[in-house]
Amino acid sequence: MEKFNVIFVKRGKTEEYECLTDVPYDILGFTEDYTALRSQGICCHRKELDNQPVYDGFLGPMWDGGRLRYETQEVYDILSA
Repeated sequence: MEKFNVIFVKRGKTEEYECLTDVPYDILGFTEDYTALRSQGICCHRKELDNQPVYDGFLGPMWDGGRLRYETQEVYDILSA
């Protein structure tokens, strides 16, 4: 079972959760494991983002200093401007 902290950011609302999962990654639509690429010296994204879930309607996962962060497109656009 894997445990991780997750923050969901929508305009005007932020929700933070501690998630536990023991469901196989391929069922939930998790991101890929890039261990093989890293072993070849290729850096694709932070190791902490490997095998983390993706959620419909949110961008991410993104690393937010010790937790996973998911944002709506609207929030991402505001913060990236």
